[in-house]
Amino acid sequence: MEFPGVATPVSRVVQGAIGLFVLDDPARFAMLDAAVDAGINAFDTAVNYAFGGDGVDAILGRWVRHRGGRDGIVFFAKGCHPKLPHWDRPRVNPEAIVEDIDLSRRQIGIDQLDLWMFHRDDPAMDISVLVEAVNVAIDRSHIGAWGVSNWTTARVEAAVEYADAHDLRGPVANSAHWSLVDQLDEPWADVVTLTGAHRAADRAWHQERGIKVVAWSPLAGGFLSERIGRNELESATEGHLADTARCYLNDENWARWERAAEVARWHGLSLSQVALAWALHADFQPLVIVGNASVEEVEQSTAAERAELTAAEVEYIFSG
Repeated sequence: MEFPGVATPVSRVVQGAIGLFVLDDPARFAMLDAAVDAGINAFDTAVNYAFGGDGVDAILGRWVRHRGGRDGIVFFAKGCHPKLPHWDRPRVNPEAIVEDIDLSRRQIGIDQLDLWMFHRDDPAMDISVLVEAVNVAIDRSHIGAWGVSNWTTARVEAAVEYADAHDLRGPVANSAHWSLVDQLDEPWADVVTLTGAHRAADRAWHQERGIKVVAWSPLAGGFLSERIGRNELESATEGHLADTARCYLNDENWARWERAAEVARWHGLSLSQVALAWALHADFQPLVIVGNASVEEVEQSTAAERAELTAAEVEYIFSG
């Protein structure tokens, strides 16, 4: 897939960050190398993706040095997320843009980030200030292109219009939630989903304007996995399962779960693979971020991309 400002065509399956934390460096490098060999060349990271003194930027940097270079590899980096202990204090401003872009570049050990995205928005910040500031980073060749994550369509549209009116580079991507099941509640504060009938106009706008959607949580926090049963979700009172139930469990979503599992059996695939294939099949041609944590999971994700669902199967899974 082509992104304006990104020199290398980008795979529609993007390797996510979360799986990297459960591995040591040899296993990480083997899995990341396998991803490249399988055709995944895009890697998602963010300055706040860090745990126990190590972060995804640094992990990817060690991997690049292990490989001996980054030829053909595309980095999707994010910044301007609030920082602990002030998790509720916005950091969407020109100073944070410079700070976080420089930090990611330094930790990965590269001169330019292919695509840099605002991780959150601050609606109180004038859109002109943000568009101007991120264009400075492009002019300095610190980033190739820019986008957003968890911005409303209205704010993305305002950024596009300001950039067009002032001969500046506008956003080329929006990382939002997209999956087979509707998001019923926010997993975290201030996140944006494109699921649901009432967001059809938002999805159509992205397609019309050519803004690529980079979908996070296409498996809906693990909801779209045969490893989690409805009884487990209904009985969960705390932790990840309770959050997944709160955000995704209702009769309509579970019916989609069951139909997707049925179609998966027809194709000899897993439910998760069919859920990924369904998400990739959308008219607006999203990319999907997948948290592969093993070579086997890489193989499963790329097989999902190759899965050929018919239009009738896609419709059946969604609405019966």
